Amino acid sequence: MISSNPFGLEFHHFGLAVRKPQKAIRFLRDLDYQIGPETYDELQNVNLRMGEHSSMPDIELIYPTDSPGPLDEWLTDYAQIIYHLCYVSENVEQTIDKLRQEHRIITISPPKPAILFNFQNVSFYQIHGFGLVEILECTA
Repeated sequence: MISSNPFGLEFHHFGLAVRKPQKAIRFLRDLDYQIGPETYDELQNVNLRMGEHSSMPDIELIYPTDSPGPLDEWLTDYAQIIYHLCYVSENVEQTIDKLRQEHRIITISPPKPAILFNFQNVSFYQIHGFGLVEILECTA
């Protein structure tokens, strides 16, 4: 990965939280997205499906399980919401150190393996004035 920004981040996907995925899947398929299989991530306690397209940004659909989880508050007032933006970093610790020099950041979820991304670590951060950011650690 070659990144020209000082934080070493490269855009990966939008995270779209939905209460129920059927209508979102239908819409994305109408746009020629390829929708991956449903994946339950027990560490995040959410259901996931990745939508990939040859010329448009990838979209991760995130939807609740039958038990309480992290989307409950987000989806109280909305049927869907852009939940997070995901970026890739080759060195998450260094990236976060650099980000903290310029921005106020709260760690929401420290790095942990993500089943949807072949168990590469993901972590979540609330960046003041911007929103929720997922960082996928690229260990290539």
